[in-house]
Amino acid sequence: MSSFDEKARFGVSDPKPGWPLLQTAGSKARPSKDARKISVVKWVMTSLPRRSLSLPAYPEFDTSACTNEGVFRREYSELLLDKCNSIGCRVFDYNVIKCSTSNFSSANLIGKGGCNSVYKGVLPEGRPVAVKVLKSSKESLKNFMLELDIITSINHKRITPLLGICVKDNELISVYEFLSKGSLEQNLHGDGKERSILSWDSRFGIAFGIAEALHYLHNECSKPIIHRDVKSSNILLTEELEPQLCDFGLAMWGPTSPFLLMDSDLVGTFGYLAPEYFMYGKISDKIDVYSFGVVLLELISGRKAIGLETTKAKESLVMWAKPKLESGELNLKSILDPCLGGKYDETQLQRMALAAKLCLNPAARIRPGIEKILCILKGEEYEDGAKLANDDDDDDDDDEVYPDSHAESHLSLALLDVNDNSTSFSSVDQSSPLCVEEYLKKRCSRSSSLE
Repeated sequence: MSSFDEKARFGVSDPKPGWPLLQTAGSKARPSKDARKISVVKWVMTSLPRRSLSLPAYPEFDTSACTNEGVFRREYSELLLDKCNSIGCRVFDYNVIKCSTSNFSSANLIGKGGCNSVYKGVLPEGRPVAVKVLKSSKESLKNFMLELDIITSINHKRITPLLGICVKDNELISVYEFLSKGSLEQNLHGDGKERSILSWDSRFGIAFGIAEALHYLHNECSKPIIHRDVKSSNILLTEELEPQLCDFGLAMWGPTSPFLLMDSDLVGTFGYLAPEYFMYGKISDKIDVYSFGVVLLELISGRKAIGLETTKAKESLVMWAKPKLESGELNLKSILDPCLGGKYDETQLQRMALAAKLCLNPAARIRPGIEKILCILKGEEYEDGAKLANDDDDDDDDDEVYPDSHAESHLSLALLDVNDNSTSFSSVDQSSPLCVEEYLKKRCSRSSSLE
């Protein structure tokens, strides 16, 4: 990681509502009959709990015994600060944070969500930072503790580091490096000055760097970590266009055994969700691999995960690109971003396309781990990967056994209103509409027979 006196290293210069560190609030209410009158997007945004499996257990503090919100906040905040001291995480003085952001001036606001805001700041030593301010509650305090546990255990050049935290009254504050180039999403899909024409070399380097980050999380940490929200808006770029994976607000510890985790509380972003997770609540590192496949398609095509670029409105990038990926090399160039002007490396394109195809296999059992994808990008296992892709062309008949689910009801909800403009129900506010008929029907075809 470069020293702090390099150029600004986090985020964007102008206020953007889609800042990748933002989190949307989630209610714990179960969907009522009235919920069926709204779209699945609105329903998950307002009704689904944020997460259930990912909260750490701290036996020294029984949260269930504490009914007073103020007492809970104070005692849990003390526990949080003790945790920081024990792991060596820097605790910022509130006045330093306040001064660095010019008293949280609106001029320094670079993003705002349902329950938090992000400000650009400059520390006394001149280091530019991004300051995320989260309103505390019982749920947010516990989630904040988990995120702190995870992010402080990570040390990788392709992952944005946490510089420290601050706890003040009802505010939870985390401080990160500031990256002035913004996110991959802004550079690929932004309007006007936000968008830059990324060269093929830059795109391939970004793909390779994020594959390295995921390989580190899945295979090289003391315990596996599942990010659960891999997408272009959570990939930040340095001045040299080197990628860093950010926003671990939805991350969780992965299983250390071959067994899968199960979770009925859906989190993530439409367009990037692995089918086994969206449909059945199955969690493994393979859901990150699937999401990475969508990012690879974005890099190749320049299109949004859910967008309006085609004559068929609101089309999923995966649904548009997969037939072309599967039909061979002749169709591969038809998905290439025209902004590249034909300037690309043929060998690297073949590797990225093969990696994307394998990542997007709808059967998690067959989908490779990120280590295989990284080897394909390196060119080390291209022939083996190509054979694997050809062998799996009939994966729609895969006999993988799924647990009981409510996928059919999810689909029914989704099809009631496909014009909703909110596609994300995770840590970022999205504005792209979601076309769900084809995207879900193809993946829900087996659900009714499994219930």
